[in-house]
Amino acid sequence: MVYLNEVCVLDFNTGDKRQLWSTLRSVQRFLKAQGYKRGSRKGSSTYHLSKANAEARNAYVRRMNAIIDTTDRPHVVYTDESYIHHHYKSHHQSLYDPNDTQSTATKEKHKGRRYCFVAAMLDSPTMDSKIMALDIFTGGKSKAKEPKDYHGMFDTDYYVAWFKRLLDEMEASEIANAWIVLDNAKYHKSLPKSTPTSGRRKSVLVDACKAFDIKTTGNEYKSELWGLLSTYIKANIKPMIVDMAERRGHSVVFTPPHHSDLQPIETVWAIVKGEVGRQYDDMTKFPEVKVRLEAAFANLKPDSIKGCVRSVQEKLKLLHEHLAQVDALESE
Repeated sequence: MVYLNEVCVLDFNTGDKRQLWSTLRSVQRFLKAQGYKRGSRKGSSTYHLSKANAEARNAYVRRMNAIIDTTDRPHVVYTDESYIHHHYKSHHQSLYDPNDTQSTATKEKHKGRRYCFVAAMLDSPTMDSKIMALDIFTGGKSKAKEPKDYHGMFDTDYYVAWFKRLLDEMEASEIANAWIVLDNAKYHKSLPKSTPTSGRRKSVLVDACKAFDIKTTGNEYKSELWGLLSTYIKANIKPMIVDMAERRGHSVVFTPPHHSDLQPIETVWAIVKGEVGRQYDDMTKFPEVKVRLEAAFANLKPDSIKGCVRSVQEKLKLLHEHLAQVDALESE
């Protein structure tokens, strides 16, 4: 729509929100009347959950659903990381003509540099919802030096330092006994640096077994020693951020794999990035993206954040009911 305004197909004041939304509704009605649809074409692939992932999903749904309607529910702090690239725009993202079978949409190949950001989102029974510990940064000095996957922009040292900042903010806000919800990114589950790994020398593994009081005969192969150690580590050594949270009186809850729709902060990301994307034009410079991103976070209202949480809670309720029905059918 911004592009149509630039080429004088539409005429409205981009700084006037009333005009902007009025024009947007008019354009949406026109496109609907012309037969356009929003979304992706049929034919996308699906996946089947593994047994381990299904069990993780069930445990998460059971735990989170139990506190939805309780009066004494804990504070819940959702955390996540994301990014936005220089040329991100929310217009023309998923519009297609259903009668056009000849052409296929192509992805942009030159998206420019990107800003990565990490933040937490508070959902509380006694406090207003808000964004906490927001950090925005660039990845490399140039596009060529940035990793393809934005998760590569984060590492254990960075995340542990950021997590400490989050815990400090929570303490300053008098947020106690909270549940901190996050996904299964590798750096979320990093163990202390002193923890032995399978790549260490056999003598190091032998010493580790002695330190952990793991009984050995002295005749084990290295693979057998690692089997004993890995079992002990899994049962007794916690990820660094889990230990940090528990020392402050909080609990860490990991979301199940492949269920980002159960993370309300993902919807907040969409709102923020959409606000930035609607302001994009061909003259947008990279530093302006950060200014707009910061403004978009500042513009978030407690009710908007709460609405994102409620939407996910409704999904949790439906999923809980579905799983209960499946259990009932299987028990008959």
